[in-house]
Amino acid sequence: MFKKKIVKFGKSTRDLDKIKQDLYYNNSNLLKVQNKIKKIYLSQPRRKKCKACSIRLHGYSFVNHGIKYIECKNCGHINGNNQDTVAFANKIYISKKINYFKTYFEKNIKKFNIRQKKIYDPKAKFLKNVFANHKTVRVLDVGAGSGYFVLSLIDAGFKDVIGLEISNDQVNFGKKILKKLKKDENKLINLSYKNILKFIEKTDFNCISLMGVLEHLTDMPVILKTIKENKNIKYIYLQVPMFSFSCICENIFQQIFNRHLGGGHTHLFTEKSLIKLMKKYGFKDHSAWWFGTDFSDLYRSISVSMQSKNYLPLYKKINEIKNLLDKFQFELDKKKMSTLVHIGFKR
Repeated sequence: MFKKKIVKFGKSTRDLDKIKQDLYYNNSNLLKVQNKIKKIYLSQPRRKKCKACSIRLHGYSFVNHGIKYIECKNCGHINGNNQDTVAFANKIYISKKINYFKTYFEKNIKKFNIRQKKIYDPKAKFLKNVFANHKTVRVLDVGAGSGYFVLSLIDAGFKDVIGLEISNDQVNFGKKILKKLKKDENKLINLSYKNILKFIEKTDFNCISLMGVLEHLTDMPVILKTIKENKNIKYIYLQVPMFSFSCICENIFQQIFNRHLGGGHTHLFTEKSLIKLMKKYGFKDHSAWWFGTDFSDLYRSISVSMQSKNYLPLYKKINEIKNLLDKFQFELDKKKMSTLVHIGFKR
């Protein structure tokens, strides 16, 4: 059902920069939250095996914002030195003290619509384009949040879409959005993680999407094994963070919020580690869209640093390259060195 393989590079970062202005103006508070998460993470047991390939960890290491990371010699996956345990996940995702996802939980309906159109519509259109007939594709979006991607899939013409999400608050808000837009609010379902696994186990949907979800799971093998065992599922569409140039930027600028490596992202994929992981569970890569925010992150790091030092002439100078960021980023994307990949796998 997949068309001829599509490999795409590049996407403008301007829309994201407009939406994420808090990264510029709220740097100190975001960094404080990240440091709270770091303390919790460092109290977890040491990781002994690679998160992706399960081989005993041996490799080169580096430290980023106070956390040690190890590059797996077998698959190149970047592993945090500590385990992202269930206790860690509960404290940062569920605890009211941290509430990691509140950064991404947009309660303003107008801003919700902008975020959906600018960020999620392109993802849905890419998925649509890799299928010969997308109307025969039934998509189960796991970790759907408030339903951004669910709504974009519906708008792109996918006839059968359901989103599963563990956050009751996000689902309730998403239902209000769907109802306001005269869409079926039952497309968004609130379930515990245990019941999400049961849903996947029994579903007759043929495509699973995991947009920015896989990297947050403490037990990747469990959900992937569940998907593998359900033969109805023929396709997986992933968005995952990659070991990229942004890691270097974050390592240099220790006083700038590290949005890529840190917090809930305590490990990063490489193309090799991702493909090996999915092959283990019976899936082969098909189409991919490589794009990232590496140069946008570098610009933000320099810009915020200049503002804090009140070096106005230098701040003006860095602003002169703002219009060139997408061109710089495109060169990285073409080399598959970007922060993100959107990638389709088939059984």
